[in-house]
Amino acid sequence: MTGASGYIGQALLRQACERGHQVAVYTRRPTESGGIATLPFGAPIPDDFRQADALINLAGRAHTTDAGDGRDAFDEANHQLPVRLAEQARLAGVRRFVQVSSIGVHGNASALALTESSPLAPDTPYTRSKVRGEQALHALFAATPQALAIVRPPMVYGPGCPGNFARLRRLLQTGLPLPFGAADARRSFIFVDNLVDLLLHCAAHPNGHGVYVAGDGSDYAVPQLLRAMGRELGRPARLFPVPPACLRGAALLVGLRREMDSLTRSLLVDWTHARTTLAWTPPIDPETALRLALA
Repeated sequence: MTGASGYIGQALLRQACERGHQVAVYTRRPTESGGIATLPFGAPIPDDFRQADALINLAGRAHTTDAGDGRDAFDEANHQLPVRLAEQARLAGVRRFVQVSSIGVHGNASALALTESSPLAPDTPYTRSKVRGEQALHALFAATPQALAIVRPPMVYGPGCPGNFARLRRLLQTGLPLPFGAADARRSFIFVDNLVDLLLHCAAHPNGHGVYVAGDGSDYAVPQLLRAMGRELGRPARLFPVPPACLRGAALLVGLRREMDSLTRSLLVDWTHARTTLAWTPPIDPETALRLALA
């Protein structure tokens, strides 16, 4: 696997080891790590892992506002690196390559629930690089016996997660009134351990190839989510209504348009394909997941 130091990667490594899988980790800083094999990026896959069941690629560039992160940086991390890793996996006879992409390849908002066949509409350097990575991987695996699985998760939440979920928690904990009372657009989230379970399912299931939109039923409008979070934290949400268009206009002035879009525009996922093709059921229900995320 790659990306073991990231938020999702840490959860994946933990669950893979708990389930008794033999794991090797590609990392930029190889170290002794509790019996887990660590390999520098670019190193050939060792003999012990030739013919492995899968290589799961979580390495990439996201959750960054670094001004230097232009197209080239995203393209290297989210397009060129996955292709190099996939080529190494292919040459080593690894049976399946699991690429973690993003629901953002379909855009940041949608009036209809998104499926694997929804139109691609990337609108940032990050999501455009993810699309290029997906397309290059499809081309690489088109004429090989090995399988390619691409998973497109929505916003991932869980204990200590980055992103808007963490921002909402911090806002809620201030106790200040929040202007989201009229933000009724619903967004899909996925709990980190459910996403990891899906990735491991893709790595092992005989049907684990193709594209999968990820979800687990964690679908919320912001007021609903804030009230549920407030109940768990013992800090009731104090909300007042401001038209979402006004919130987006104010966010645009301070350079936070995309973040506000992610709170005030609809984006739901339809993950029927994962349920039916992989016979997959998320192990943790949304209510329990929210409680664990806030513990």
